[in-house]
Amino acid sequence: MTLGIAWIRLSGNIRELVVISDSRLSGGQYWDANPKIMLLPRTDCVISFAGDTNDAYPLMLQAYNAIHMFAAAATRGMDLADLKGHLIRVFNRSRAFISHLPVRQRIPSPSGAIFLLSGYSWRSKTFKIWKLFFDPGIGRFTFRPARHWAGAGQEGKLITFVGDEAAIVDAKRRLVERLRQKAKLRDGTLDMEPFEVLRDVIRSGRHASVGGAPQVVKIYEHMNAIPFGVAWPDHPSGTVTLLGRPLLDYERSPSRIIDPDQPLHSVGPGDE
Repeated sequence: MTLGIAWIRLSGNIRELVVISDSRLSGGQYWDANPKIMLLPRTDCVISFAGDTNDAYPLMLQAYNAIHMFAAAATRGMDLADLKGHLIRVFNRSRAFISHLPVRQRIPSPSGAIFLLSGYSWRSKTFKIWKLFFDPGIGRFTFRPARHWAGAGQEGKLITFVGDEAAIVDAKRRLVERLRQKAKLRDGTLDMEPFEVLRDVIRSGRHASVGGAPQVVKIYEHMNAIPFGVAWPDHPSGTVTLLGRPLLDYERSPSRIIDPDQPLHSVGPGDE
């Protein structure tokens, strides 16, 4: 599984959509340097995943190719909401070609992959987050939009989680505690608190499916998605990761580098 979070961050009068994830693939072993957030050929959105990689990676690649080869999607002429429908159709059409099932199995097993499509809609002029998931009841992929934090005064908190259920429960508990400490639980907006929560969940080692470096991509209202480097396991280590992978000695992060212990302050090159 994994732990992934997407939310709208408000910094001063600037709004941005932040997508984060851990970097662990597990299945008899731990592999802690894998991309779970994919940049797409159009720059206004990203797709990320949790769950079964046997389904997730092929379908993410299908999503990338479906955008790259379709001019309306690649040039952003197709609004993000319409792109969401396009990708769901691509996912469902792709699954129609599953064959040679186990003996006495008549239909493919339900997909164990869950995706977040996160980006900026030029039509509605707002950030959007959708969970794309397989619904066994209808036998197809469908979607569900992210919702604002329940309650009055919570309109500034739009956030969603994907991944291991126990890790999600842990992350939500930690987030509530952190917001309460900052007197932001009953109202206000989200800053980098969800990143701090993911960092702490990874460091705790409590969830076998969650590990590796945090991955961070920010999407701006100018319709650009920017991946950020993360100093991991901490700034003094001197190691910088990008989308989960530690950079080689001669590589440099193309954007700012986040200090996980001071996520509001960058420690490397680039302009936000």
